Amino acid sequence: MPSRCDPLVCATQLAVALLGAAPTLAMAMDAQAYNQLVERVIEQTTGQAKAPDRATPSFGSSPPVATPGKESVFRVAAKELVQPVFPQGINYAIQAQRILQRHSNPYRLPDSAGDQRKGDTAVADEIRVAANVPLLSERTRLQAAAALGNVRYHDQRQLDHQPHYLKAALQWHGGDLLQGTVSVSERTRLNRYLATSWPQRDLIKQRLFSADVGLRVSESLTLPMVSVSRSASRNEFASNQMLYNRDDTRLQLAGRYVGIDNSYVMMGVSQSRSRYPDRTVQQIQQLDQSFTDREYFVNGAWHYSAKTAFETYLGWRRRAYTTLVDRDVDLLTAEMRAYWDYSSKTSLHAHLWHRPFGNEEDPGTLYSTLTGGRLSARWQAGEKTWVSLNVVREQQKNYRSGSGDRSESQAWRWGPRLEWQVHPNVSVVLDGWRERVRGDGSQGYGGTVVRVSVVLNHDNGYTQPAKLFLHAECDAPRYLDTRLCDQ
Repeated sequence: MPSRCDPLVCATQLAVALLGAAPTLAMAMDAQAYNQLVERVIEQTTGQAKAPDRATPSFGSSPPVATPGKESVFRVAAKELVQPVFPQGINYAIQAQRILQRHSNPYRLPDSAGDQRKGDTAVADEIRVAANVPLLSERTRLQAAAALGNVRYHDQRQLDHQPHYLKAALQWHGGDLLQGTVSVSERTRLNRYLATSWPQRDLIKQRLFSADVGLRVSESLTLPMVSVSRSASRNEFASNQMLYNRDDTRLQLAGRYVGIDNSYVMMGVSQSRSRYPDRTVQQIQQLDQSFTDREYFVNGAWHYSAKTAFETYLGWRRRAYTTLVDRDVDLLTAEMRAYWDYSSKTSLHAHLWHRPFGNEEDPGTLYSTLTGGRLSARWQAGEKTWVSLNVVREQQKNYRSGSGDRSESQAWRWGPRLEWQVHPNVSVVLDGWRERVRGDGSQGYGGTVVRVSVVLNHDNGYTQPAKLFLHAECDAPRYLDTRLCDQ
């Protein structure tokens, strides 16, 4: 018969053993197996077997109440130590992907570059992991996601790189009144506008810290909601470091009302300050070193029915430059999305937008605006196959420094996507897109991308963690593979 120990020593041993092993064990086994393991550890630690006439509580249920003659006070206390830590278990997803990609113009060089434009083939491997980890209560959880990749080019080996991504967000509740989130993230990626560093590569490292807290006046109304954020972006290529290294700080005050079927409306004001710390004196004279934005906004979502939903955002922004005070400007941001499930096998998506953004293609541009629209359709062709098509039309206006001249360009992007689920955990994807840009005052360029990828997925039955995965195609302001960005 196992020897007994002092109750305080037993409690300490039990807590250390289970708290240290819980994350790994919960990811490796289902709820029933984990509960059985809890019982065995308690029995070995206390020397007391579980009462035969008491059912094992399910993982995630409330701590048991002691019944005289059936369970000891210590056994109840031991379970109270264990169950609240991970009350619902850990939901996780793991994804491994290999992509064979052919890009006709990886540097996005203009048509005038002639023979300098060379296509190349790249092989990209990436592994992604994501998890939702409940902590202490059902409403407090840690969301974490990470990705590590390796991209190798066949001819232009200077473009080889290892992208990575890491994000952790703590969602917390303080009773029934307060709720908030604290998150940090870091990412390294290849600069999409490689023409600015040709024939070298340019990597971008981004870091972000954000926090928010809201007062829940009622189940529907949260007012106020206060959020702060600080981000930094650093380029690898020397000249881009001076032009585009950037620091941003942001403060936002808002309120949100949630209605039926999670439809909501949100209104508020935000103020942000952007600074380019490495610009030279001459660049500051042309482009300034910092500016402040104040934006009043309203956004919301309306779930009209089980098959139809709308989202909208409208913001008016006042931008004030530090040095170029005569270039202060009012900017409009507007977006609208519509989703419609035409049938159980066919879904349609429409997206319209107008938004300002920082131009990182042309060193003579102060800021740009992008106006566009997209139509997307997805059709389940068979039990395990899906076909989708995206068509994008955009107009970009570039407002240049100095004289205040303006140039315009128009872009078309379209691309199909075929998905085949070979196995519940294995998918094969064939996709690509064609991009063509033309305009006055700028040299046109184009490119075609064709990709074949094999995707391996593993999870413990929950789809929510997979939504934390980051896809490079979804980077603003342009969305290339827009099907992924809607998931």
